[in-house]
Amino acid sequence: PHGEMLAAPAAADPSSKPANIDFRDFYKMPIGPRGLEPTEKLLGLHGKLVRIQGYMVQEEEPEKGLFMLAPMPVNIPEKEDGPSDDLPGSTIFVHMPKADAGKILAFRPGLWDLTGTLELGGKEEANGRVSYIRLILDQPASQDAVKTAEDAGSRTSAD
Repeated sequence: PHGEMLAAPAAADPSSKPANIDFRDFYKMPIGPRGLEPTEKLLGLHGKLVRIQGYMVQEEEPEKGLFMLAPMPVNIPEKEDGPSDDLPGSTIFVHMPKADAGKILAFRPGLWDLTGTLELGGKEEANGRVSYIRLILDQPASQDAVKTAEDAGSRTSAD
């Protein structure tokens, strides 16, 4: 199902506790002859409420209502490199809540802690890129979502 749009998920139950997911949970390792293959864990969380920590991708020309989250700090110079950049394959496209769909979220460095509904399947985004993994936020991404380096260091592998 990697190249196809999966059935639209029902809205996640906001009263349920989000499942923690990590970027390393996205694709089977090692990468084989079929390229990136989603893990059973990732496929099982489609349409579910999830929590993930990552870094906001720094873009020269951000889109309204959309930003990207990566497992490491990334700066993409779109004007110079176009689509040939260093975005990790596990980059998530984060969609702001409907109330904030017309806003551009300013870049903030540091580790972000986000919760939203996980959506899978190939989709062309407003920025011209094709996403496979999306996080649909049900509340605005606030400054509270940005963790400090100390917070990041205290995170255990059990999270």
